[in-house]
Amino acid sequence: MQLTKEVAPQNGSYKCVIDDDERRSHQLSVKTDITLESVNLFEWARGGDVSQLEGLVRRNPVLLREQDDSGASLVHHAAGAGNTPVIRFICSITVRDGWKVYDDEGSMPLHWAVERNQPDSCRALLELGAEPNVLNKALMSPLHLAVSHTHNHLVQLLLSHYKTESNLEGGLGNTPVMLACSINNTEALSILLSHGARLSSQNKLGHYAIHAAAFAGSKKAMDVILKAGEEMGHSIEEHINFLDKSYNSPLHLAVRGGNVDIIEFCIHKGAKIDQQQVDRSTALHFACSQGATDAVKLMLSSYSRLDSIINLPDGACQTPLHRATIFDHTELAEYLISKGADIDYIDSKGLSPLLLATNCGAWRTVALLLSKGANVKIKDQSGCNFLHLAILQPKGLKNLSGDVLQHSSVKDLLSNEDNEGCTPLHYACRLGIHESVKNILVLQVSLDRKSKDKKSALHFAAQYGRVNTCQRLLETITDSRLLNEGDERGLTPLHLASGGGHTKVVELLLRKGALFHCDYKGRTCLHHAASEGYTQTMKIVLATNIKLLDKLDEDGSTALHLAAREGHVAAVRLLLQRGAEISLNKNHASFFHEALQHGRKDVINAIIDSDRCTHILSMFKRDAGHRCPVLDLVDLLPESCKYLLDRCIRESDDDTRSPDYHIDYNFQWLQAPIALTKHAKADKGLKIQPLATLNAMVKYNRIELLSHPVCKKYLEMKWVAYGSAAHLLNLFVYLLGLLPLTHLIVSLRPSLDYTGPDNTTAVTMSPISFREQGSFLSSCMVMVLVMNIYSMGKEVTQMYHQRLTYFKDPFNYQDWTVAIFSLLFVIPLNFNVEGSWYWQAGAMAVFQSWISFLFYLQRFEHFGIYVVMFNEIAKTLWKILLLFFFLMLAFALVFHALMLNQKEFERLDLSGVQIFVMMVGELNYQSNILDIYLDNKLPFPFLTFYMFVVFVILMPILLMNMMIGLAVGDIAEVKRTAGLKRIAMQIELHTNLEEKMPYWLLKRVDQSFFTIYPNRKCSKASILHFWSQGEANEVQTRLMTNSSNSTSVEAELRRQKYRLKEISSVLEKQHDLMKLMIQKMEITSEADEHDGPTEVKGYRRRSNWGQAKGSNWIPLMKVLERKNV
Repeated sequence: MQLTKEVAPQNGSYKCVIDDDERRSHQLSVKTDITLESVNLFEWARGGDVSQLEGLVRRNPVLLREQDDSGASLVHHAAGAGNTPVIRFICSITVRDGWKVYDDEGSMPLHWAVERNQPDSCRALLELGAEPNVLNKALMSPLHLAVSHTHNHLVQLLLSHYKTESNLEGGLGNTPVMLACSINNTEALSILLSHGARLSSQNKLGHYAIHAAAFAGSKKAMDVILKAGEEMGHSIEEHINFLDKSYNSPLHLAVRGGNVDIIEFCIHKGAKIDQQQVDRSTALHFACSQGATDAVKLMLSSYSRLDSIINLPDGACQTPLHRATIFDHTELAEYLISKGADIDYIDSKGLSPLLLATNCGAWRTVALLLSKGANVKIKDQSGCNFLHLAILQPKGLKNLSGDVLQHSSVKDLLSNEDNEGCTPLHYACRLGIHESVKNILVLQVSLDRKSKDKKSALHFAAQYGRVNTCQRLLETITDSRLLNEGDERGLTPLHLASGGGHTKVVELLLRKGALFHCDYKGRTCLHHAASEGYTQTMKIVLATNIKLLDKLDEDGSTALHLAAREGHVAAVRLLLQRGAEISLNKNHASFFHEALQHGRKDVINAIIDSDRCTHILSMFKRDAGHRCPVLDLVDLLPESCKYLLDRCIRESDDDTRSPDYHIDYNFQWLQAPIALTKHAKADKGLKIQPLATLNAMVKYNRIELLSHPVCKKYLEMKWVAYGSAAHLLNLFVYLLGLLPLTHLIVSLRPSLDYTGPDNTTAVTMSPISFREQGSFLSSCMVMVLVMNIYSMGKEVTQMYHQRLTYFKDPFNYQDWTVAIFSLLFVIPLNFNVEGSWYWQAGAMAVFQSWISFLFYLQRFEHFGIYVVMFNEIAKTLWKILLLFFFLMLAFALVFHALMLNQKEFERLDLSGVQIFVMMVGELNYQSNILDIYLDNKLPFPFLTFYMFVVFVILMPILLMNMMIGLAVGDIAEVKRTAGLKRIAMQIELHTNLEEKMPYWLLKRVDQSFFTIYPNRKCSKASILHFWSQGEANEVQTRLMTNSSNSTSVEAELRRQKYRLKEISSVLEKQHDLMKLMIQKMEITSEADEHDGPTEVKGYRRRSNWGQAKGSNWIPLMKVLERKNV
């Protein structure tokens, strides 16, 4: 059982939970007493029972540090309750100053005492040394609080203390004087002034006390301040015109505050009405902006020179009348006009009050200004008159009464042009305000007026899809010439509507007899629709005139070229389905080249999927600077090239475990047609590189394409057809020189004799004689001689054909080394030359020969990649050894200098070799250092041990760690590079062979298609599997699985797309039906005023392709769109 007791003091709630459990009662008794004491502690601090509080504190001094939920201490509560004995008691027993504590708001006990109007507590705290100038988190000192709460006797008390600062700045730099002025606390203000408070202090806004009083409407405080200022030497007229940082006078702030009495008071005291602030606005401008008619009348009635103030411009050259018209303050505008305000004054933007009111939609003021005779012919900086701006507003000319439009001066405005040559009718047609168009057409305005870019009203309506406006214009037009007339670029309304994708307008124009003219670039409406990707418009145009399908512009480009160039996939598919001709433009580029050069990946993939892909990729002109499109694919869009290769794989419909299951590989895009190759061999001017696609992949480092199953299978086909035979033949020819050389080295190994007193050695060669030795040995010597002479001849031939490229291949140097050493060995051997130097040449020859044989194996896929990796890792090792050479030299020198009694370090060269051996781990520490040190034969023991430790750290440990790090970090990149190089060497082999291969043999071994049956076994396949690493079945299954998944996703997306189109069509029909019903019921709404295409959220914005560059319409239309949103 538990008993909960709650006590709610002023700023918090305190709970004490007492557990009755007998087993724990003794343990909790002490804690319970302390908790109960803390609960009653704040009540005792407020109630004044000092004796009880003293008893509690003696039993538990920690209680003095108790705080409530707001962080307030006992002194806070005592000060707020006016309990001075408790305050004095707590301050007397605390180690530090008891008053110097803060609650969560940063307030001290003195703040609490002032805020709760406790003068005794204030007096006691001040006597105990409380600091009166401390600001809490709200930047309020006790004096600020006393002034704001009108505790004026506390103001007097605080100021009587010698530490109190009467000019202390609080929030925003406001002093107590400013605070008193803002609440009209004149008594506190007088007390502050009597204690030396300054009137000349400014807050962070630059306001003086007089500004604060004026803005707050504190008339009495202003009177007190002005009198006090006069006593201090500031005249009333000077004081009432004090300026803040923005040059605002008290009159400016009084107008902002909206208190007429204060405004009148300021004017009576001599405030300058024509005083301008930073933006040159006067108080009269502010009053006109607020529509404060009484304040305006008061200021104007008190100003003697009315003409100089009523038309005084501000920084934007706007008069008070401009300010009044902005916010449609009609009565005020009428009063200003009656007082002589210039009704046609022009501001910095060229706007008169009439134009400004129209631009702001202040229609009541517009009607007033028109009735007062405002000049309607004034234009702004863009050349827009009153009607231009009226049409730009919502509802357009409907905002004006019919009498206004019938006025002769207003009728003349209908023919006025802006800076771009546009009349109000152009504006209305462009914005699709058909009611305004109707009002203008009723006035029999000419439709022949053109803008500076030669566009009529019909051009604007068609360009922006204003179908209702177009309908109304076409009903009014009597001259059919306007229907087919072009602008400055030859664009007719049909061109503009097609380029904007406005299907309804296109249908309307075609029904009304629009002709299929070309613009000045030779482009038809189909060209423009295709360049913007509007397929529905293209279908309408093609249904009307199918001959436009292959129409050429001045560059020789069809609509298919433009659609591909801009990347419109649907448009390209539509044109291909309709049978568009695949042609080259004047730059000898097909539409495929256009899409490729502009990086249109989706278009390229769509072309690959089409049934006409073969014909499209075969359309190019070789001598025009364009190469085969497949090579461009490899270079510019390798992803699309991979997509093309994916389409070259076809799996049968049989079960994957069936023996009849097969995979077809199509190699047509990896090689030139065999007929073209025959023609190239006959025509020397036509050069066809064998394996051109694969060579391009190597050139552009497309390892992902080279690893494609089609490329792998193609190389495998080439290898099986002739590559393996050619390489094995080359390998066999090389073995004709290698094996005899090896036999000679093994058979003719010389003997070593120890002769002389110094046990010097002499190498004794076996005597060679063609008569006495066996025929096989002689044959081996002849074979080595012949094959190496043949090898040198082959290298010279290669050098002649390859020129400088020959010297870039390091393996050529290897072949020369083998041939030279072999000849240096076998020729002296044949002549039985004395000495043993040629035997050393033979040793080097057999070593280099077997190294070269190793590199011959790199063309075999099964282990060739590891040979290439070995070569790459060896290059990295040589770079590291070059770095460690200097360390080796340093340690060789130091051990040569220190190890005086060691034969291994006796000479510098021996020392270097020993260091190299030690570097790989053979340190011989015991024999080289320890045993000698124990025998006291080590000359420099300390330095020798030190250098040995440094050597072990730097050479074996650091070198091994570096090598391991490089091996782990670079192994993937090394393998990738090795794979690319191995494939590149294989491609180079096939390329060189096919360049020299006769046509009849090439035709016999070449294949355009290749079919494999993975589930069928044959001996030939088993043999070939050893020489190839590919597990084609697994890879192919994975690729086809990914392709299947991709196809299912795309199919689902297509279904969703068609579904959305159906929903959109149904909604459009419902919208038309509802609109017809509303018209029949004669219901009007603002929605009826919209004329144009429906903007769907998320749909791509239509381009401004039909707009002249630098036109002011572009930002205007953006502003209107945002306004509508």
